Amino acid sequence: MPAFNYKARNYAGESIDGVMNARSVEELEQQLLNLDLILVRATPIKESKNISKGRIKRRDLILFSIHIATSLEAGVPIIVALSDFAESTDNKTFKNILAGIIRQIESGSSFSEALETYPNAFPEIYVSIIRAGEATGNLDTVLRELIAFLEWQEELIAQIKQASIYPTFVFLMIGVVIFIMMTFTVPKFIPILTSFNVELPTPTKILIGVATFFENFWYLIIGSIILFFLIYKFTNKTEKGRLFWDKVKLHLPIFGKLNRKLALSRFAHYTALLYSAGIGIPQTLTIVERVVGNTIISKEVSKAREGIMTGNSIFESLRQSPYFPSLVLRMIQVGEETGSLDATLKKVSEYYDKEVPQAINKMFAILEPTLILFMGGVVLFIALSIFLPIYKLTGGIAAAGGLR
Repeated sequence: MPAFNYKARNYAGESIDGVMNARSVEELEQQLLNLDLILVRATPIKESKNISKGRIKRRDLILFSIHIATSLEAGVPIIVALSDFAESTDNKTFKNILAGIIRQIESGSSFSEALETYPNAFPEIYVSIIRAGEATGNLDTVLRELIAFLEWQEELIAQIKQASIYPTFVFLMIGVVIFIMMTFTVPKFIPILTSFNVELPTPTKILIGVATFFENFWYLIIGSIILFFLIYKFTNKTEKGRLFWDKVKLHLPIFGKLNRKLALSRFAHYTALLYSAGIGIPQTLTIVERVVGNTIISKEVSKAREGIMTGNSIFESLRQSPYFPSLVLRMIQVGEETGSLDATLKKVSEYYDKEVPQAINKMFAILEPTLILFMGGVVLFIALSIFLPIYKLTGGIAAAGGLR
C-alpha cells in the first residue's frame, strides 16, 4: 500500500506532520478526518522499484526470523526488533526493505500487511503464517515453526546440490568427449577406414555415419539443444505448457519418483505449518495450491479443497488422487478420526523428511554408475568400430600369406 508524508492541522489550529498508508489522497484525507485532523498537504513516498521487487536469500530470511522471534520472546517491541536487525544486516536491499516495513508499521499497518508489500522478499506462505500468528497472539511461536520450515528447505536444497555435483560433472564430460571425438577425432580415421579393400563391419558403418553427421551438421545439434530450452522456457509460461512439463517431471525415469516425493513433501510441510498456525483447512489448501511447486499436484489439491467444501473429509478428498500414497492417506485418516490432525500432519511431514533424502541418495546411487557405464560403452564402441576393420584387414592379409 502506498505511503504519504502529510501535513495536517487539528481543530485547535496546531500543525501536525506524519506518515500514513493510504491507497489515495482521498482515502488519506478521510483517515485524518477520523482522527479529527484536516489535511493540508500530502506527498507520496516514492520507493525504488528495485527495493519493492527486491529479493533476499533464504539464509537472511532465517536469520531475520530468528532475531524477531527471540526479540518478541524477550518482550522487545516489533519496531525496535526490526530497527536492531536493520542496523546489523550488511544486505543493503534487505536494509531498505526493513526501513519500508518500519515506516508502514509506524503509520498504522500490521506486521503482516507491511511484509505483504514485498512479495519477492517474503513469500505468500510466510506472510500467511505471520498473519495467523498476529490473529492468535502467538507470533513468536509461529515464527519458531517458520524457522524450522525454512531451515528444512535450506538443508534439502543443499543436499540436492551436493548430491548432483558429481553426476552433473560426469554427464557434461560425456557430452564433451562425444562431441570432440565425433567432430575432430573420428573424422581423421574415416579416410583410412574407407581405403581398406574390405567390407566394413556394421559398428564401423554406424560410427562413420554418426561422425559424418556431426562433422557436417554440428550446428544443427547445438541449435536443437538451444531450441529445446527456448521451447521449454516459453511454453512453461502458459498454463497448458506448465501442466505438460510438470506431468513429464512426475513420470520421468529415475527422476520422476524423486520429483513426486519433493512435491508431496512441500505439500505436507506447507499444510502442517499453516494448519498448526491456526489457519482452517480450506484456506490452508488454497495457499498450498499456489505454492506447492507442481501444477499437477496443485490441481489435485484444488480438487481436494473443493471436496472438503462440499462436506467430504480430507482423507476422502485426497484419496481420489493417484499421487498421494496410501500410507500418507491412512495417517491423515487417523488424524481426522482422533481429532489430532495437526500432530498427524507433522508426522506426514516427518515421514517425507526421511523419504526425500533416501530417494535423493538412491537416485544418485543409480545414476552415477549408469553414467560411467554409458561413457565406457561409448568409448568401447568407438574403439571397436576403428579396430575391427583393421583386425579384419590384417586377418585377410595373414590368410593370403598362408595360402602362398
